[in-house]
Amino acid sequence: MTDDHTPPTQFDADEFDLHTPPKWPKVVGIISIVWALLGLTCGGLGMASPILMGGLLSSQLDGAPLPPTMVLTPMDYVLGVFGLALAVLLFIGGIQTIIRRPIGRAMHLVYGLGAIPSIIYSTVSSFSKQEATKQWAQDYPDNPMAESINAGGPDQTIGMIIGLVIILFFMTYPLFCVIWFGLIKTKHEQMTGGAEDMY
Repeated sequence: MTDDHTPPTQFDADEFDLHTPPKWPKVVGIISIVWALLGLTCGGLGMASPILMGGLLSSQLDGAPLPPTMVLTPMDYVLGVFGLALAVLLFIGGIQTIIRRPIGRAMHLVYGLGAIPSIIYSTVSSFSKQEATKQWAQDYPDNPMAESINAGGPDQTIGMIIGLVIILFFMTYPLFCVIWFGLIKTKHEQMTGGAEDMY
């Protein structure tokens, strides 16, 4: 006589979870793609704006040279191209992470390790240009643009605070990439959930 009350087969929850791909790669991958598009947009505008603004403001200079903040140095171009290349790398890395390929992790690490020193250098360069612009305003005190700079006041302080906030904002995701992929999710199994045959 068969026992109709045989309990169902018990599954090991840990073994089942091992083959359930985690959801974080798609979330991180999508964020990376959006962040990369933001970087491409801001980077492109950042390289083009001094050229465009210089042409528009030339009538206000009264023969004076452009202030340093509106002049791109060779290093600015190098950093700009480097930043655009990192954004493209992050975009591709985001796609690779969504489809759970190991190369996605490496791409995010390269992006983070490249973006952090680039942002730090750009920040130092930006503050240096601001100081040089103050000197430019003293050298050309009768220039309409110099008058507003020499006036100082709360507007410049607010502008510096806004600049620092923007810099800190752009530093967050590179730091996340280095910590997440360099210290937390260091194995491919953590991206696939162990379901290697699915990818």
